[in-house]
Amino acid sequence: MSRRALPALILVLVGLVGMVVVGRDAPVRETPFFAETGGAWMPAVGVSGSLTGSWFCPGVPTSGEGAGGSVVVSNRDAAQIVGRYLVLTEDGAVVDQAFTVGPWTQTTIEVDAFTSAPFASVVVEIEGGGGIVEQIAEHPLGDSVAACSNETSPNWYVADGYTLEGSVETLILTNPFDEPVVASLRFSTEAREAQPGQFGGFTVPPRSVRTIEIAELGARDEPIISVAVEATAGRLVVGRAQEYNGGGRFGFDVSLAAPELRDQWWFADGERGDGITETFSLYNPTDDEVEVQVFFGGIPLSSSAVNEQDPVVIPPRRAVIFDPLADRGNTFVEGGPAAEEAAADATVEPEAEEGIDDEEFVDFQAASTELPQGPHSTVFSTLAQPSIVVERVLTRPSEGSIATSVLLGATNGVNAFVANTWHMGVGPETATEEAIVIYNIDQVEAFVTVSVIGPDGPSAVPSLADLELAPGAILTVDLVDDDVIGRELIVTSTSRVFMERSLPRGGDLPGRSSSWLLPAAL
Repeated sequence: MSRRALPALILVLVGLVGMVVVGRDAPVRETPFFAETGGAWMPAVGVSGSLTGSWFCPGVPTSGEGAGGSVVVSNRDAAQIVGRYLVLTEDGAVVDQAFTVGPWTQTTIEVDAFTSAPFASVVVEIEGGGGIVEQIAEHPLGDSVAACSNETSPNWYVADGYTLEGSVETLILTNPFDEPVVASLRFSTEAREAQPGQFGGFTVPPRSVRTIEIAELGARDEPIISVAVEATAGRLVVGRAQEYNGGGRFGFDVSLAAPELRDQWWFADGERGDGITETFSLYNPTDDEVEVQVFFGGIPLSSSAVNEQDPVVIPPRRAVIFDPLADRGNTFVEGGPAAEEAAADATVEPEAEEGIDDEEFVDFQAASTELPQGPHSTVFSTLAQPSIVVERVLTRPSEGSIATSVLLGATNGVNAFVANTWHMGVGPETATEEAIVIYNIDQVEAFVTVSVIGPDGPSAVPSLADLELAPGAILTVDLVDDDVIGRELIVTSTSRVFMERSLPRGGDLPGRSSSWLLPAAL
């Protein structure tokens, strides 16, 4: 178990304070099955007792040749849950079946047992609203885990698409309803926006899946392609399957697109180190230029000036790649006038008082503007209206190879709610160090406890109880004990936190795949 916690010695940007000061008791309304909802959150665990609870999975490959997928339903209650699931493909619904899950247990739906279509999506309806639903996508380039969505939406956005050196991005559009969905699709790169004629008003048939390879849009060999899918009639679910085959990236990921634009996006994990490449894809599909402030947490005070740089400017309907190590053309350019002024301000010598030697005074050095080595968290904020989508692309070296994982940022809930309890139905099947990364957004010391679900419900793991988490710091948790491997977990903190999981890619492949735990509404 690792109790590594990095001190964060600066406060969150003023523009983020409005979120940080809100209490943690604001509830999130449970989404009724197939009902329209307002105000999308990230996939979350709702309150039991509602009439129904629905989960819409982004889709898994089911064509064989090393590709497959499953959906895991976890019962987080002492009562049995009852529900139904649909397996949808391009040919329509191939399965409509009832299921039950016993108290404090899980059931797995092997999606590839029902179809050999390129991709299949699963819709799970649970009576009473209990349980959580996640999917596992399997691929020769690595497995990936993703939570299923609590809701549908008329609009979905993908910030990071990548087609360099044979890499393949595929959109997975799922219509779980009995009526067709009419939608339009447009994409943006750093240089242009386009709306291909064949996708200016296309149809997704009822209870079916439609896939679109981004290369079909004429966007080949692009380092970034952002996509907006906007329905003019109906609501749907959009997932993104990404194969990284070159250009410094290698891996596979299937995850949900963003159901709406936001003004803040949070990332708990991040790292600067030898061989590590970390970039962020920022997408602005609006008609106005947007300025985005970037804040790095969990870093020492000596690097605080990294948070004083100019905002990132995203032109209207464009995509931007943000590299934390690149020069942003800000006021703290090394050797520039502003840097000289800052250094001068930081090293001003006071006038010597009578009887005091000048040598008794200490010259203070200017804070570094360079992101330091080691872990960090990252927050993106427009300090204005919701207008952007942000995804992180993290490539780390591993056993002579590399592993790339892409992750959509986390968001707050209704009334700026941020959870202090997070659920993980799918965890590592082998001992895994630094399997959970936790970012404390509050400026108070916190204590974190990991509980494992057993026959009688959750119980704290003694070796993972009351882990200290400093204010605004990052904590990594090792899942190496036999009691927690392959088990459903609940992680609680005395402060508000964001939690990522970093799981082995599966098979014989080295490296990790990133995904979020599911925040609890209460």
